[in-house]
Parts: sequence; C-alpha cells; structure tokens
Amino acid sequence: MDLKPRLPRAMLQTERTEHVDLQLDVIDGALPNDLAGHVYIVAPAKTVVPSSQGAIFVGDGMLSRFDLDPSGVQLTAQLVKGHDFMADVLTATDPALAELRFASTGIARLGLLGARNFSNTALVPMDFGAGPTRMGLTYDAGRPIEVDPETLAYATPIGRRAEWDPEALPNAVFPLVLSPAHPFFDAHTKELFTLNYGRGVMNFARTIPLLAVLSELPRHVVFRLDKLATVFGVDRAYHWLLVKLREAAVALDVVAEDFVVDHLPDFVPDSFTNLVRWDGSGALEQFRIMLPDGREVHIDQSVHQIAATKNHIVIQETGFKIGLQSVFNDPLPNTDIFERLARYLVTRPQEPYTVFYIIDRAELDNPVLEPTAHGIRRIACRRLQIPLEADHFLADYDDPNGQITLHVGHSPATDLSEWIRPYDVSAYDKEPLDSALYGLLAVGAMDVGRFGRYVVDAETGEVVSSRTISDEETSWAVALYAGQSINTPNPQPDAIEQIYWCTEGVFPELLTEFVKDLYADYEHRMISVGSILSMGLTGRPSAIHRIDTREMTFADTYVLPEGVMAGSVQFVPRGTGPTDGYLVGTMFTDAQTELWIFDAADLAQGPLTKLASPSWKIGFSLHTAWLPTKAARTHPYAITAREEIAEPVARLSSLAAARFEADLYPLFD
Repeated sequence: MDLKPRLPRAMLQTERTEHVDLQLDVIDGALPNDLAGHVYIVAPAKTVVPSSQGAIFVGDGMLSRFDLDPSGVQLTAQLVKGHDFMADVLTATDPALAELRFASTGIARLGLLGARNFSNTALVPMDFGAGPTRMGLTYDAGRPIEVDPETLAYATPIGRRAEWDPEALPNAVFPLVLSPAHPFFDAHTKELFTLNYGRGVMNFARTIPLLAVLSELPRHVVFRLDKLATVFGVDRAYHWLLVKLREAAVALDVVAEDFVVDHLPDFVPDSFTNLVRWDGSGALEQFRIMLPDGREVHIDQSVHQIAATKNHIVIQETGFKIGLQSVFNDPLPNTDIFERLARYLVTRPQEPYTVFYIIDRAELDNPVLEPTAHGIRRIACRRLQIPLEADHFLADYDDPNGQITLHVGHSPATDLSEWIRPYDVSAYDKEPLDSALYGLLAVGAMDVGRFGRYVVDAETGEVVSSRTISDEETSWAVALYAGQSINTPNPQPDAIEQIYWCTEGVFPELLTEFVKDLYADYEHRMISVGSILSMGLTGRPSAIHRIDTREMTFADTYVLPEGVMAGSVQFVPRGTGPTDGYLVGTMFTDAQTELWIFDAADLAQGPLTKLASPSWKIGFSLHTAWLPTKAARTHPYAITAREEIAEPVARLSSLAAARFEADLYPLFD
C-alpha cells in the first residue's frame, strides 16, 4: 500500500554541523518590523559514533539560537559538550580506551563509564535577580545543566554529583539520574523546582532476569533458533509465544524481583521521590514526598514536568517510560526472533490515566513530618488521578481559595517510548517499513488527542470541575506548547488565558503493527481501531491550535499543508496581551526544515514569513525559550569535571586516569 501522506523527510536530515551567525534566507513573505529578541531551540542530533542505531532521542543536544530582527534572522548552533559528551568523544576515538566506550541501547547510551546525559530536551530561563538571565538545559535521564546564553557553551551541572541520588549505576563515573525535563523556575520567588527520583527494583524486575538468561545463550544456539523460527513461520510462533508470555507475566514479575534483590543489590537502588529546590548558587535542597497514608510516593513511569503556583507545587506522572525499563527494551538487536520476543515480554502499554501530586509550598520551610534516617525532610502531598494519559501540562499561577487550575494536553494511546525497529511492519499493510524511518518514534497515534482544563481542590486532591475538547480532524498526537510568558524570564501570569498547542497529525508510515496491537484495547477510545486503519491513504493533518482556556474552545487554528509537520514553537511578545506577539517555530517539509513566523493573534491566515538555509539541517526539534536580550553567563557557580569524576575514573585504570587528566579535565577547569 502506498501510505499517504508521507512523513516529511526533512525530519530525517539531522546533522551535527555547528553554526555561528548563519543568515537564514527569507523564502516566503516578509519579516515583521517589530520582531525582536532571541529564540532558543534544542534537538537531539545523533551521537559521536555515526553508525549508532536506536531511538531518535538517542542524540547529543544541538542548541540553536535564532537572533530575531526586522533586517534578518541569524542562527548560531552548538553541540552541548558536557563532561560525559567529552568522555564519549575521547573513548570513541582512542583505541586504548575501547573497553570504556559507550553504546546506544534502547533509548539510552551506556557503557562501563555509566550513562550519557544528552541534555537535549528543554530550556529553562532563570533570572535569579543578580546578573544576566541564566539558561538551564535538561534531559529526562540526567541532571539539569547550565549553558551560556551567548556562546551556547556548556557551563556546569546544576547540583554536584553527591547531591543527586541515582536511579541506577550509583558507582559508575556517570550514574543514571532521573529528573524531569521541565523543572519550574518561579520568577516571582527566584526559585528553581525540580525532582530527583528512582523507581527501584520492581520497575526493572520484568526486564533484567530475561536479559540475564538471554545473554548466556551461546551464539550458535541463538542463530539456529532464529533460523528454526523463520522456517516454521516467525509470525505464527511470535504471536503464540506472545499470548503465553502475557499469561506468565505476573509470575515472572515475582521471580524477577527476587532475582534483582538477591543478585543485583547495588545495581538498582530502592525507589525514592524527592522534590528539589535551588536558589541558583547554594546546595540543592531535597524533600522526600509522602502520601497521606504515610507511604512514600513511588513513580511508576516517569515525571516529565512539574509546575508551581503561588501556594503549591504540582508534579505530573507522565505516560512516558524512560530509564532502565526502556534501556533494555532493545536488548538483542542482532537476533530478530529473540529481540522481538524480548520486546513483547518487557514492553507494557503506558497507563491510561494521569496522576498528579500536590504539595503545599509553605511546608517546605516548616515541615511537620519527621525527617528520614538520612536527614532528608519529609513533606506531605495529595494524590489526584484523572482519566487519559498526558505528556505536558501547565498550571495557572494564582490558586485562589486553594483551587488549582491545570491545563493538560492529552495524547491517548500515543507512546513516545516506542520507536520503529528494522523488523517492524506497517499496521496498515503488514509490509516492512522504509529503512529511513528506523529509530523514529512509532507515534501513528492510536486515538485522537484531547485538551483538558481541570480545577482541583488542593486540600482534598479532588477535581472540582473538568472539561476536555477534541477535533477528530486536527488534534491527533498533541505535542509541544507555547504561550505568553511561557519559557521566558518573565513571571507567569496569574491565569493562562490562551495556550498554543502543536499537533503532529497522523502519518501512516509511523504506525507499526506492534504499537497497534499494544493499544488495540485502549479503554478510553474515541476513534475505533477500524477507523484508524482506514486512514492509511489519508492520514490526518498536523495543526497549530490556540485554545481559549476560559471557554475551552478552539479560538484559532492553522492546518498545515499535506506532508508538512509542525515542530517546536515559541511565543515572542510584541505587547502585553496573551495573543499580542508572534509564534516562531520549526516546520518540517519534505525538502527542508524551515522557520515559520505566525501572527499569534491570527494563526488561520498562515505564516507571515518562512525562512530556511541549505546549511541548516536539524530534525525533530524539541522545546524552546525566548530571551529579550542575550548576555554572557557571569555567575561563579561551576562544577568541574575534575572534582566530579576524577575519583571514579581513577578506580577504572591508571591509563584512563592519565588520559582524562591530560585530555578531559583541562576543558572544564
């Protein structure tokens, strides 16, 4: 079947080319005469080893800054070169350090040195009140860092190694740390809030024993079993074993937990969930989060985003499976049948609901609970659960009478932790997929997206009122967002009146048979599986919506042309109102990546300006920020590689210690 529309191939053209003041060409329209400031966009940009295979998230952060002016737009782009980045480069290029090299596995990059922190997901402007605005940069499986807003150079990790508890690999040079890609900087109080969490034994119990067994199989046995399965019909054996494995899943979980506890006590620490507060210069403050019944909060999937209101902190558990649970989602890439079976064994659909945890800010300075045995202050929370999973949300800053207003982008049955493998087949015609798509997110959404507004009683954790809206044509795969004062140094307004949401649409090439089967029985379904499978020749368009949050209506919409997909968007103010500005962002066509500029008050008229350059090739851009002016980072807070990793490196070998001393530490001293 000739699936249409085709995914724009510009998304596949990511290059690691850096730029300084590259002039973008106006290819359509004209630049507004009051365009100003600097838009920052970050994107994964592959790894130092060009042949690396794996999910699209497996890529070093490429940080881009677009300097906006009526006379032209200039691009500066730099790879984010942190401590682990330089260790990756050093080990990949030095044969003597070959045993320390990283390898891409699942949605991570691991090795004897530990786990890479790609710093490729989101940006956090931070105005602590002294000196120029600082810029944080984040990744869901790593500590947040700071970069220089002017040069885009790596500056420092936020928080020392000892201030973060790892999810796994605690004794490695680079432990695996989980922290949300969207911390919240409160410009009113000059505080950064984030999370440090780990999910403990049970999250990996389903995975590690399987790997232990499969890793012991002799290669000739694997080869013969692959051949045997092929002769008798992979698909028949594959689906029969799938049913049997699902039936055995509960028993396996128990056995697996015992295995991890008995044999890998130092590999996966106990689960924990700590709120983190930082003032920009001192040590991190950590607070252990407790449920009303006295149990600690345990995160089952991940936390991608948190928010702060005047009186509360809100934490969202996200429908995105990250960490070792997904690291080992691709354990045996060279053995077709075993890798397919392993994938079915360890993969679970995301939970069909969203959980929020609500914390009183006043309790941070006056906790009423006893601290942990290690002296970490305990704080109480309320747990709230709503139907439908979500990746992103925003909260009004004002919370009158203890009522919190949450704005949620729901992506039902749209799994960001699944990606296209070489053995995947199309859900539409069961044919192999274009090899150019390997590694892309398998987000041929299995239900239509929705936009929600929820008013919550912070004291009881109950929903006071709720409303969701959807459009069956244009709200598929709800993705990135923008709005007044969002991702800028400006304080967030008391109420978010207008939110811009990008939807990615339905590109049939991205829906695999595996993902279709994984979500075929989705419980909150609006669009039938049969209707989704009828979209193979039509798809659904990508769009940009402006949602009026008071009326919960689609106030303005631009539907992108067929075969074009929206990427990152950022609101650029020109006045003081919630639509008084421009929407600037990346759009992907089949030929190239382009920067489009919209009038934020009139999306429907289409872009005012389109810009591009043959030298600029970046795919799958993620989150954004805007600064009115750029200035070099001047704050003295800095953590060097030498103080961070010299001790664990020295434990590896004298050769490694000598090479890091000569070629890595001086870069960060």
